[in-house]
Amino acid sequence: MSEAELDTVLGYLDFRRDVVSLLGGEPTLHSRFAEIVSEVAARRFLIKVFTNGTTPRLRSIAASACHDELHLILNLNRPESYGGSEWAEIEENARHFGQRMSLSFNVYEPNFRWDHLRDVILRGNLTRRIRIGIAQPIYGLGNTYLTEEVVPEACARLVDMAVDLAKDGISLGLDCGFRGCAFTNRQRGVLLECGAQLLFDCKPVLDIGPDLMVWRCFPFSATPGVRLLDFRSLREVAEHFDQVWAQAMVLGNTPNCRSCSHFGRICRGGCLSRTVNQRLTPALL
Repeated sequence: MSEAELDTVLGYLDFRRDVVSLLGGEPTLHSRFAEIVSEVAARRFLIKVFTNGTTPRLRSIAASACHDELHLILNLNRPESYGGSEWAEIEENARHFGQRMSLSFNVYEPNFRWDHLRDVILRGNLTRRIRIGIAQPIYGLGNTYLTEEVVPEACARLVDMAVDLAKDGISLGLDCGFRGCAFTNRQRGVLLECGAQLLFDCKPVLDIGPDLMVWRCFPFSATPGVRLLDFRSLREVAEHFDQVWAQAMVLGNTPNCRSCSHFGRICRGGCLSRTVNQRLTPALL
């Protein structure tokens, strides 16, 4: 993204309300990464940098940009997926940023482990909350994701994770795309007792590309986007995508969603891309 394009995007935002999230790919690969962070920070926006944390470039962020509105989210996978030097950089970045950094963990399989998450948090003195995402289908791409059959098993495992990590004062925060009924009433209660933040929502989280093309959210990044400059506000863009996918939004992930008293109030029926993938036939798309 060029400096002019960045300036255009920031012009659509309100620093008192909106968050600037830098992600990719890997945002530190951008040749002007540190400059971009400084430019956004100078305008007093709340900044979230989503990173894999495997490069020293992350520590190139200027001290002047490291104010209270800067937060880094380290997307952490299984330790065996990294080389030795990469893991060393992850630990160094964790020590460097400390409380400014928190972890993000995406569930791709039901039998996942979490001890490495605890270790990185405690050794680096990171914020003791982990963002939890669930691997969703990327519409039109055919990616690997958590299939519907094993979602309840993975959610039960998340409850075990919450109970275990709570012993060290670490809590979970569910990202968008979870469905309330994937947990039992008892499991939801246990999560709350462990300090978890529950979220059963699915709404546009606009993804803006380098050429100012916009997508509803990452799971729809393989679909045709729209031009940001064709809209007067980000709210208009979000409303556009709500209209495009209106037929799927009233369905939910399962046939039981529409008859559920919680549907449309405290639960949106799971990730929209999962609904489209599972419940709409090609003729209806």
